[in-house]
Amino acid sequence: MMPWVAPLLLAGPPPLPLMIVDFPPDATVSVPASETGGRSVDLIWSRDVHLQIEKEDYDLVIRFDQPITDNQLKDFAKAAGDDLADLRWNDNSLVLRAADGRRLEAVAHGRVLRVSFPSDQPSLSATPSAPQPRMADLDMELAIARAQADAAAGYPDLARRRLAPLAAAHPDDRRLQRLLADMEVAEGALALGANRYRNLAADDPFARQTIAESGGNVMAAVTARGGKVFWQLESGINGMVPVGQRISAGAGLRWFRSKADTVYGPTGILSNRTSRSTIGDLFATINLGAVSRIELQGSAQLDAKVFGGGARLFAGPPEKQGRLVVAYHLPDLATPEQSTFGGHISRVGVGGTMRLTPELVVQADGAWNGYGLSGTGIRTRSLSVTGGLDYLLLRGSPSLAVSYRLDAEYVRRTDMRANGLAYIPLSDRENHSFQLVSGMSWTRWQLTGAAGWTFDRKGKTDGPTANVSATGRLGAGWRLQASGGVSSISRPGISGRQLYLRVALTRYLGRH
Repeated sequence: MMPWVAPLLLAGPPPLPLMIVDFPPDATVSVPASETGGRSVDLIWSRDVHLQIEKEDYDLVIRFDQPITDNQLKDFAKAAGDDLADLRWNDNSLVLRAADGRRLEAVAHGRVLRVSFPSDQPSLSATPSAPQPRMADLDMELAIARAQADAAAGYPDLARRRLAPLAAAHPDDRRLQRLLADMEVAEGALALGANRYRNLAADDPFARQTIAESGGNVMAAVTARGGKVFWQLESGINGMVPVGQRISAGAGLRWFRSKADTVYGPTGILSNRTSRSTIGDLFATINLGAVSRIELQGSAQLDAKVFGGGARLFAGPPEKQGRLVVAYHLPDLATPEQSTFGGHISRVGVGGTMRLTPELVVQADGAWNGYGLSGTGIRTRSLSVTGGLDYLLLRGSPSLAVSYRLDAEYVRRTDMRANGLAYIPLSDRENHSFQLVSGMSWTRWQLTGAAGWTFDRKGKTDGPTANVSATGRLGAGWRLQASGGVSSISRPGISGRQLYLRVALTRYLGRH
């Protein structure tokens, strides 16, 4: 277990001539509308498709049984221009909302879906092509389609809030209860989702896995990391179990073996120092609601007089989350001096993550840090800033995204020993990393790979940054994780290229 105090469309093209009758596969065409008084935009599938249209005054839900590409849907939104206020989709449906002063009309002709945007006036000539469902059923179907599209777009909390009142009003509707449980799990409310799966007697693999995870876990992990001047091997075991509806508690042990080429010590510069340390941890998680929680940790380095504690607060759902971290004298072995003489860190930080669009997520964290050694107070102070953005280029499996990360730290003050050497020598660092990230599912495994380049504006360690990870389910109760790669991102007190490898095996304790 790693110490958790680490740092945290539309302007459309001009209408095309109406005389165009041969469309390329998956084409989007903007044409003048007829009696509706607005433009029409066509969406054309490349093969035969069954289209089902469900409509309210300002919303339109289209269900389909053949896929359409993400780029084609984005082109459709671009062609619709300012007439379209919102477009969201998943694998088998899409939800459209008209802009202010507009309504939505749609008609399907084989592979062609023609959507028009008449002015906000009642349509007297529109006649349904098929018997319409009762209004209550239609409202429910629209809400479900919106929720599924919201979830597919990366907004599970919005989806859950759409479904919650419907699920409360229809407690015997198994489909609603299952969808709500899926949304609760997607936004991190594992216990709520697992309880709902139990009530439904759900027996599919995902439900069994969730129920197993909700009962606690035991995890063993080994991590190796380092470069030319500092290597570290960490192994550990920890467990956590629920002790109530909202509280989980656990404990763990971590063992470290560190090797440093150079260490600043009280008697001078020390070379080729190897040290071993053991850290014990106690931790707890308190769920403050469906989407907020606080994590507590207390740790002690058992072979040195270093102990402390801290807390992290997560407020809000994954797509709009705030974070607060506070730590005091938590054992920390991140630098050669701390691993040799016993180190600790104190920190106060704030940050957050926000999904700006279905494709774009941004995050930022800032913190004040104080590094110290056993028997001393804080000896080096710094400000750190981390952040970045992720832009999804391609959904599905495999997916493709572009990622930018900032990892910077600015030293404010460093205390010196009597011999003129710093207690903990740190220097400013500012890393800018750009990567392409791809992920896919294969049988029971989730595979992720990333590759890019890091620019160190404060140093001379520009270089490649790449990693690959695999997470696999060995049945409902077991999970295996493995990851490794190369990094040119400097760490506190460590510069230059580094390698890392981590393997973790988790046993889930819930009934499955």
